[in-house]
Amino acid sequence: MTRPFILTDLDDTLFQTARKCPDGRADGLRLMSRLADGSPSGYATPRQENLLAWLRIGQLIPVTARSRDVLARVDIEQAPAICGNGGCILEANGEVDAAWHDGLVARSRGDASVTAVYAELTGALDGAAFRHWVAQEGGMAQYICIKSNLDNGEVLADVERDLAGRVPAGWRVHRNDNNLAYLPGWLNKRHAVTYMIEKLRAGQPDAPVIGIGDSNSDVGFMDLCDFAMTPTRSQLWKSLIRDNAWID
Repeated sequence: MTRPFILTDLDDTLFQTARKCPDGRADGLRLMSRLADGSPSGYATPRQENLLAWLRIGQLIPVTARSRDVLARVDIEQAPAICGNGGCILEANGEVDAAWHDGLVARSRGDASVTAVYAELTGALDGAAFRHWVAQEGGMAQYICIKSNLDNGEVLADVERDLAGRVPAGWRVHRNDNNLAYLPGWLNKRHAVTYMIEKLRAGQPDAPVIGIGDSNSDVGFMDLCDFAMTPTRSQLWKSLIRDNAWID
């Protein structure tokens, strides 16, 4: 049997924060990730834990918005992996794919500076109400993230609306729960997965490729796979149900 390649998002797909766990509690659940200070941050339910064990019949490949350093705090396979929304590819030996990184640097030339756009978008935000930063990989500024300190992300809908006129042409905006991200056109999970699948198929052309994700932003890379999965409580599934009256 040829093992499948399983390209999977992590947060809110294979685990989530305690707030999003059943009954909003993490008691007795498997700890999956930690914050930089070592405190717990993500948990898998027994069903997610069993799913993860089942998925390991194949080669599990994380496809995540987490940076390489933040991925290292997750109890999951570390390489190969796609980190930072496609901003970094780790090869099977754990080394950064230099050709991919160099290609990103080349494609970013001539586009709006991520740091300049960051200053434009966040300069007027209340520092007590929001936290925000520029995500980087390999010393390269890659995208912008904004989170709310006021609620679980509901207020970010207003922020997205108010900032709409300041977003450069060609940039993508993604909002899901307490995360509002602004990404330049040259940074994309889909681009990175296209590159990785080509390399995987060169060695195993008949291996099935399965894509798993929870967010609308994951559709682009899941579409490249032979099969796709999504949690039924996810943003992606809810979008499918909202847009298609399939359930009586």
